[in-house]
Amino acid sequence: MTSDGYNYTMRAVSREKLVWGALLAVVMMLTAALLGAGVFVARYRAAADYPGAQLMAGQDTVSWWPNPTVKRDTSYLTSASFPTVYNFYSSGFALGPEIYAQSNCIQMARNFLDLYVIKRTMSVMLCDTPKGRMIFVMRALTLQLTH
Repeated sequence: MTSDGYNYTMRAVSREKLVWGALLAVVMMLTAALLGAGVFVARYRAAADYPGAQLMAGQDTVSWWPNPTVKRDTSYLTSASFPTVYNFYSSGFALGPEIYAQSNCIQMARNFLDLYVIKRTMSVMLCDTPKGRMIFVMRALTLQLTH
């Protein structure tokens, strides 16, 4: 028995509860962080999808060297008017006016640099076809470790 009325077994159980409580708190924080990251990735991945467009093809690629990069290429078919689709990407993603145009296709592209190390690249090619508007979207997210 100690001077404060506890025996050594009671103190060991108290410390054990503290360790388990701290471990539970860490596991809960990691779970919340992973869920938050998952929601962010899902929203970021779907952000460039044109509403109501039919997904024709899509591919995700990851490269690790020299700078970690996640890239998503997708193509869509929509019956929406050309100006409506153009405005969705030009204004909605701050791509601005087309940088290249040939025949029935235009291309809009832009690079963004966030926090000096996160490079976001987006390119959209919009083509007017007899079946509707074809949309080709390329997005890349790169961690700039080297410049």
